[in-house]
Amino acid sequence: MTPEQGERTSLRRNSLSLIEVIALSVSIIAPTMAMSLNTPLVAGASSGAVALTFLIATAAMVLVGFSFVEFSRRLPSAGSAFTYVSHGLGASTGFVAGWALLLTYWCYAAGTAAAFGSFFAIFLQHFDLSVPWWIWTSCALVGIWGMGITNVRLSTRTALLIEAISMAIILALVIVILMRGGASGYTAAPFLPQVTGFSGIGFGIVYCILSFAGFEGAATLGEEAAHPHRAVPWAVLGTVIIAGAFYVLVGFAQTIGFGMGAIPTFAKDAAPLDTLAQRFVGGPMGAIVDLGAAISAFACALGSATAGSRMLFALSREHLLPFRLAQVSAGRGTPVAAFTAVAATALIADLVWSRAGALNVYSYWGTLGTLTLIVTYLLVNLAAIRFFAKDHTSWLIGRHLIIPAAGILILLWPLYNSVWPLQEGVLGILPFVAVAWLVAGAVRILLIPRSSRAQIGRTAVLSAAEGGEDA
Repeated sequence: MTPEQGERTSLRRNSLSLIEVIALSVSIIAPTMAMSLNTPLVAGASSGAVALTFLIATAAMVLVGFSFVEFSRRLPSAGSAFTYVSHGLGASTGFVAGWALLLTYWCYAAGTAAAFGSFFAIFLQHFDLSVPWWIWTSCALVGIWGMGITNVRLSTRTALLIEAISMAIILALVIVILMRGGASGYTAAPFLPQVTGFSGIGFGIVYCILSFAGFEGAATLGEEAAHPHRAVPWAVLGTVIIAGAFYVLVGFAQTIGFGMGAIPTFAKDAAPLDTLAQRFVGGPMGAIVDLGAAISAFACALGSATAGSRMLFALSREHLLPFRLAQVSAGRGTPVAAFTAVAATALIADLVWSRAGALNVYSYWGTLGTLTLIVTYLLVNLAAIRFFAKDHTSWLIGRHLIIPAAGILILLWPLYNSVWPLQEGVLGILPFVAVAWLVAGAVRILLIPRSSRAQIGRTAVLSAAEGGEDA
């Protein structure tokens, strides 16, 4: 890296269109991958009330999304939650929010890269080719690194294209399942509480949030979007609504495709879409679905690494983490150092845990990332209530008080059910890992003199406002 590159710590302004901003959020949530991996987990937790669980989760994410929308209109910044919470609840809490979101994006990058390796290995098995999943995961992360440090427009456009293709594949399968009436005819059971009741639905929402996780990723492009005050809100809320409709439809189709009498089988199926494709269409469709899930996972890993690099860049720019990680390529305007750190550590982690199996690696990283994500969402909603307190008049009370308060209440439900009762094995340890990460963040910010915290989280907003438009 040249001295010129080392001196630059600002991202390229006005370089991304609305479509490219939307692409980041869509790629991180990776709808196809979510429907390939998370629906069995939701089915097992809710005893088959998959559609109802996703419907409730969609409502919760819309409420949470409103806070990101309101903040992004006022404070466009690569720091997203870090910046928002810093302005609403203070610099110390803001850093903890950014620190938590950094772990989330890192976990999703590492976890979905492992998922890509798994799906691609399964896809090749249709052609009697057997290659260890971790080799494909390694190739994916190297490719993601190359794309990420080259051009953010290339990354976002590529991710959106491959995600659109994979979603079209899944919708084609859904249409076939619905036309044939599933395994034993239509039923409203997927929309009704089952054996585990609302407690099971509450735990299932954790996996639903994992399916939505990253919808706020577009906010990290606040400094690079051409019209951030419009593009980011549209991307954030639009992604939640479109994904929510997709999840409810596909979740319902998968449930009736297996049949309510086969929920235990559905819950244990590692590749439910593959199973349904072969059952309702035939073997070739199973291979196509596996390929669709693989490219969706690749898009998610790419999007997560992109968002994670922006968060790492934002925290490092504030000297909260090593300042070297805030270095930006002078020619490309990309956070090369931060992206390299995210991709390299994700690769190392996946290789270290490779013996656990790809799906376990995905489950571990995904669960850990979702726990810290829920904490971030809670802090953003609390920050919104305080930051917009002056606007609590007439109809703005709903947008700035009632909606974020409702989002907080709904999020507390899956947070409680995800930590109590404790799960067995590694999953039972993850809540303590999440707490340890948050405590480490709190200790880091407390080591900074109080007098130096005043401007934390504000520099990025001021610089972003210079090149943006009026709110």
